[in-house]
Amino acid sequence: MSTKSLPCKLSCSSKISSFIQNDLVILRNNCANSLNNSSSKVDRITCIDTWLKYANGLLSYKYEFGDVEAYVEEEIAMVLINVAAFYQDIGIETLHRAYESSLPSNNLWTTSGTYLKRGLGLTYFLGAVFQTNATNEGKNMQIFNLNNQLSLEFQLLQQLGIVILALSKLRSKVSKDAIADLEFQELKELGTSSVFYAKLCIGSYNTALQCQGGRIVDGLFLNYLQCLIYLFLSINQYNIDECGIAIGMLQESIKKLLNIVPNSQLKELDVLSSTDITKKRELIKRALKRKIRGPTLKKQYIFEKKASLSFKNNMVPLLKSSVDDFIVPLTILLRYRYQRTNENFSFKPVENDVKKLNELFPSGKSSNLEGTVWSFQNGHLTFENSNNAAQDCGNYF
Repeated sequence: MSTKSLPCKLSCSSKISSFIQNDLVILRNNCANSLNNSSSKVDRITCIDTWLKYANGLLSYKYEFGDVEAYVEEEIAMVLINVAAFYQDIGIETLHRAYESSLPSNNLWTTSGTYLKRGLGLTYFLGAVFQTNATNEGKNMQIFNLNNQLSLEFQLLQQLGIVILALSKLRSKVSKDAIADLEFQELKELGTSSVFYAKLCIGSYNTALQCQGGRIVDGLFLNYLQCLIYLFLSINQYNIDECGIAIGMLQESIKKLLNIVPNSQLKELDVLSSTDITKKRELIKRALKRKIRGPTLKKQYIFEKKASLSFKNNMVPLLKSSVDDFIVPLTILLRYRYQRTNENFSFKPVENDVKKLNELFPSGKSSNLEGTVWSFQNGHLTFENSNNAAQDCGNYF
C-alpha cells in the first residue's frame, strides 16, 4: 500500500455498514459520493468537511463502545489518512498559487504552511491512536506504514515550500529589469545565500529519497532538487573566484535539467557561444520575460490525471512553473556570465570530475517541523487554536 493510491475509496462490500448506526451510514455514503468524480474535479475543501464529519462519528462510536471491531479501526484510520491527503493536495495547490503570484510576502505562503501542518498533525494523531489500539496484524501494519509515509511526505513538502519561497525571492531580484547580464552586485547577493539554499535542497533531497514510490516523489522530482543543488553551489564557487568549478557545477545542473525539460528548451544555451552581442542580449531578455501559457491556475489541480505525456513533461505543475519561468532563464544567464568571465579573466580549467564536485557538497539542512496538534473532544476532532487559524501557522515559511 502506497500514498500513490490516495485518496482511497471506501469499500462497498465492507461489513461496517451493518454495525454502525444509520446516521453514520449516511455520512459514509456522503464520503463515497465525494470521490465519485474524477480526482481532477474533487473539491478538497468540501471533502475535508465531509470526511471529518464521518471521522467524528466513527470516533464517537469507538469511544462509546470501547472495544470495537477491527474493520472499524481500519475505517477510522483510512478516513483520517484521506483527510490528511486532502490537506496535502490543498497545501501544494496553494503553494503553487503563492509562487505564481510573484509576491514573496503574500499570505498564500502562510496559508499553504497552515494546510500542510494540519495534515501532518493528523498523521501524528492517527499514529498515537492506532499504536494504542491496533494489533500487529498485516492489514494494521500496512495502514501504519502508509501513515508514516504520508507523514514523511508532509515534512518533505514543508521543506520544499522553503525552497520554492527562496526561488520566488530570487526571481523577483533577478528578473525585474530583464537585463542582458547579471550585475556584479546581484551575483554577490545571490552568492551570500546560495550555500544556504543548496543546503536546503540537499536536506530536501535526502528526505525525498525516503519518499520514493509515493504520490510526491519520482525521478523528475529528484532531478529537480539535484539541478538546484548544483545550480546554487555553482553561484557560490563563482563568487569565491573558482570559475572552473562553477562551470563544472553548472554543467551538472544542466544535465539534471535535461532529464526534466526537452533539449529544445535549452537550445538557447548554444547561442551564448555566439560572438553576436546583440543576439545574446535579445536572447536573454526573451528568456527572462518568458511567461507560462496554458490553463488558468484556478482550473489546474496538482494531481490532475491528464492524457499520457512524455516523461519530461509529466511533473508536478508547481515544479514545472519554477523550471519554466526562472530556473531555465537563470541557467542561461549564469552560463553566459561564467563562460565570459573564464574566457576573458579567470582562465581556469573546467572541473568535469563529478566525484570531485560532489566532495564540495555541504551537509544538508532540514527544518525542525511540527504538525498542528489535533485532539478529539466533545464528539469533534479539533486542532490547536482552531478559533484562530491564522495563528495556527504563524511564520512557518
